[in-house]
Amino acid sequence: INKWCSENNVSISELEKKCDFGNATIRSWKESSPRLSNLEKVSKVTGIPISVLIGEQGNNITSNVQ
Repeated sequence: INKWCSENNVSISELEKKCDFGNATIRSWKESSPRLSNLEKVSKVTGIPISVLIGEQGNNITSNVQ
């Protein structure tokens, strides 16, 4: 998620607004798992497949948020 934000000149805060999330929602995923519905919103806005967001590509959600 951070990589996508950097590549697209979008802050995490801006991404949260585009996804209709509250402030610091994405950052909170470092501590707790996101809901599937929230991952779907991020996927729709960013084009990042849900499988990548949940870590099926050898990562986990924590490393994808950082």
